[in-house]
Amino acid sequence: MRAAVELGGYTLSESDELRKVIAKKQKEKLEKHREKFIRGAQERGIPADIAAAVFTDWEEFARYGFNKSHAADYGIMAVETAYLKAHYPVEYLTALLTVSMSDIAKVSLYVTEARNMGIEVLPPDIRYSEWNFSLEDRPEGSPAIRFGLGAIKNVGIAPVDMIIQARAEGTFMDLNDLANRVDLRAVGRRSLECLIKVGALDAFGSRNALLEGLDNIIAISAANLKARNSGQLSIFDDGGAFSISIKLPDVPDVDRKTQLGWERELIGMYISAHPLAAYQGELGKKVTHFSGQLSEVEDGENQR
Repeated sequence: MRAAVELGGYTLSESDELRKVIAKKQKEKLEKHREKFIRGAQERGIPADIAAAVFTDWEEFARYGFNKSHAADYGIMAVETAYLKAHYPVEYLTALLTVSMSDIAKVSLYVTEARNMGIEVLPPDIRYSEWNFSLEDRPEGSPAIRFGLGAIKNVGIAPVDMIIQARAEGTFMDLNDLANRVDLRAVGRRSLECLIKVGALDAFGSRNALLEGLDNIIAISAANLKARNSGQLSIFDDGGAFSISIKLPDVPDVDRKTQLGWERELIGMYISAHPLAAYQGELGKKVTHFSGQLSEVEDGENQR
């Protein structure tokens, strides 16, 4: 394309059209471009036979150039990503999960790969999670990957931004702290319900209690923020802002199977546990591949 512009006087759009014609081997259009290029080259002092030879080279290049250039690019990418995975595995897999966040199958595959490499993938947590997957340093152990809130279905970026901005003042201490600092009505009932179901609010109470009390939690958050914005004071606090305390209903939590079903539905995988976890040791002796890995396995290959 650059040669067509410099040697034949093509515009950038014309050179792109030439590229398409050569790639698709459109004979009639090729001949028209051959004449146009040779004519333009001659106007720039290039002999017709040299211009014709250049054009012929382009036609020959089209037979292998696309494959060769892509093979070279993929070769470079393979070496670079292999290096990153070997030397910076946590950072590499965190980035890979973020890039693939909208593809449930890939997220599940990469989480499994991380765990196979001994890298812990922490569940979503409203106190620590970002929109993307993030690297979390832990003083008591090796770095881990924190699940991103953006990977949860029905949770948009606007509600997450509100939560993260409020969290900039410090980690949420409890449910009351969350309700006082974040307008949960603006976050939205649906988003909060999905966050609860995948365990992002487990630190504040059982999932079932949070779901049962969700309407009350949202109402109290709205009332507290309204009171604070209007300057209303509490007669019980020394000049402090008016605040209603949240009390969760005393209800039994849902069974483990239901919780795992919510996780599977909303993030495409089991994150807190796995229904077959108790049998993992025995399965490891029998299973060579998971179904999601079969597309990358060579015919006849057998691995354990």
